Amino acid sequence: MAVAIARPKLEGNIAVGDDRQIGFAEFGDPQGRAIFWLHGTPGARRQIPMEARVYAEQRQIRLIGIDRPGIGSSTPYQYDTVFAFAEDLATIADTLGIDKFEVIGLSGGGPYTLACAAAMPDRVVAAGVLGGVAPASGADAIGGGVMAFGSAVAPLLQFAGYPIRLAAVSLVRMIRPVAEPALYMYARISPEADRRLLVRPEFKAMFLDDLLNGSRKQLAAPFADIIVFARDW
Repeated sequence: MAVAIARPKLEGNIAVGDDRQIGFAEFGDPQGRAIFWLHGTPGARRQIPMEARVYAEQRQIRLIGIDRPGIGSSTPYQYDTVFAFAEDLATIADTLGIDKFEVIGLSGGGPYTLACAAAMPDRVVAAGVLGGVAPASGADAIGGGVMAFGSAVAPLLQFAGYPIRLAAVSLVRMIRPVAEPALYMYARISPEADRRLLVRPEFKAMFLDDLLNGSRKQLAAPFADIIVFARDW
């Protein structure tokens, strides 16, 4: 059964760095306390569960999803470290008239959340990580997991990333007409916890809306994430 998914209350782009833009989408109460939501890998600015959107509306929270470079309407860009993302988020907050804020990171958004909390202790009043990616190198590195594979392919992505990104966009366009059954097939081979989540109608609707909207023109962000996650944060 199809589930209707509400559009963001406000959506647009903000200028950051040197002639770059980053997309954002707002949910909840425009006058409420601000929480930035950093999407997973892959993902884009609309990758915010329905429960979080409803909670934001009920609790007077200004919930803001942020693209990373190379997804949605955001300019492709490769950060040297996850720490470098904090400067862009600070610019976004300034542009939106936000002084202090909270940050939540889902999966691949986790490292960037920690970076923002470390870089802006005077502005980030709380930070939360949901199933975040762990360091793959450096003193805090944790072996195994998906980043064991990510670290192995990161050098290839640095030198052959462009054709791989083009192929990924083409693949998403091919499966667009059958996106829902394709997601169902993916759920069947996923771990049980992920499977339970992916088959929920409201989560499936959000996931597909975010994926198909965010990857409509480009899909560089997930590959940029893998490259920077493989480095010492």
